[in-house]
Amino acid sequence: MLEEKTDAVKVYAQPPSTMEYPCIVFENDLSSDVAHADNIKYLLKKGYTVTVDAREPDSPIPDQVEALPHCRFDRRFKTGGLYHIVFQLFF
Repeated sequence: MLEEKTDAVKVYAQPPSTMEYPCIVFENDLSSDVAHADNIKYLLKKGYTVTVDAREPDSPIPDQVEALPHCRFDRRFKTGGLYHIVFQLFF
């Protein structure tokens, strides 16, 4: 889904030592989004941390990721000449 819905060059679950940019790195973050009704769990979505790594600060990819259903912005930081935009995605 991340490859189809975004312009990312690569999408990695286990990033190699050298990556192509812009890219998306995702991992299961062991959290979940639970909906309750009548004291019963009726909807459970697994949580993922999705990080967009780009060399440009105005890459369109973070907007494309944030437009996905059940996605929310977490944080943004810059290190090593790369911009990292982190989202929480429940799927």
